[in-house]
This record gives sequence, structure tokens and C-alpha cells, in this order.
Amino acid sequence: MFKKISVAILVFFLFNTFAFAESSTDKLYLSKQTYQHSKLELVTKKRLVRERENYSNTDITTTTYSVEASYSRSYTNIATANLARDEDKEITNWYLYKGGVRELSDLDFVQIIGDPVEFNRIMNLESQKANWRMLGGVTLGIGIATMIGGAALGANQSIISGGALATVAGFFISAFNFSPAHYIQPDYAMEKVDEYNLNLKKKLGLPVDYE
Repeated sequence: MFKKISVAILVFFLFNTFAFAESSTDKLYLSKQTYQHSKLELVTKKRLVRERENYSNTDITTTTYSVEASYSRSYTNIATANLARDEDKEITNWYLYKGGVRELSDLDFVQIIGDPVEFNRIMNLESQKANWRMLGGVTLGIGIATMIGGAALGANQSIISGGALATVAGFFISAFNFSPAHYIQPDYAMEKVDEYNLNLKKKLGLPVDYE
């Protein structure tokens, strides 16, 4: 009887040990998967851009000498200067990703890391630029409509010229208020990426050196 009870206890102990080990393995696997899908990354990409510039200038000088009223001499000098520049420039861009696949805007990034100060700052800047772009679009539209309408109705030149100026102004207002690639600096982003990933590892019970 005692032997049967001992065997039953041993079986029970071994079963629970295996179940616990399996559960721990599953939990570790899920934690690693969660980290890989949620971690933040700053990725830099470099590309070469070839810049070519050609400049040519021709200077023609004619000199006429009059010796007498009926006699003169003319000399013509032609000088041409050429300048060519061919240069490769390396441009480095940086991007923020979540889980290695989702590209983040600066606004998405500061929202994920929980920085309300930067979030509000970027929101305000974006709102201002959007308002200026809207103004530029309206000005551009009015300018084009004025030029076309003025030409069709035979308006005077000043109205058509005013439409042209409004069109140019609207274009430049919109062009100078496009959103920049980043509102934040890369060193700030890198610091916050490391901080966020470290906290995520601790939350998931992963070692700090896990990548």
C-alpha cells in the first residue's frame, strides 16, 4: 500500500514538473515573440546622389578704331569659359520602426514612448503647417481662377498680372510649409528607443541583453 502511494506521489510530482517546465518554455517563447513584435528600432540608410553642373559663358568684345573719317579698323575678341562639376554626395536618412516592419512618424513615436511634451509640440507645429498649406492652396486656386477668368473675359493686364502673382505666392506658401522628415533629433530618438526596449524586456521577464 505504501509503495503504491509513493509511486502515485512520484508520478504526480513528475507530471507537474514537466507541466511547469512546458509552461515556462511557452511563456518564454511568447515573451520573446511579443518583444520582437513590439520593440522599437532606429535604422539609418545611406545613398549616393550624383550632382552634375555645367556652366558656359561666352564674351564677345568688338573694338573699332577710326583713323580718318573714311577709314576704320574693327577687332573682335571671343572668349569662352566652361565650368563642369561632377560630384557624388552621400546622404544619410534615418527611420523609426516598430517590430521591424511598421514605420513610425515622429508623432507615432513620441506617443508610443509616452512623451506628452514632444507630442504636443509636434502636434502644434503640424497644425500650423497644415493651416499655411491650406492658405497656400486657396491662394493658388484664386490666382489660377483670376488668370483664366480674366483672360476669358478680356480683363485688363493688371488683373491678370495680379492673378499670376497670387498663383506664385500660393505655390511658395505651400512649398515652404511641407512637413519635414523629422521634428525630433536622432540622438533623442536613440535614447528613447533604448529606454523603451529596456523597460519592455523587464516587463516581459527577458534578460536585458536579449535582442
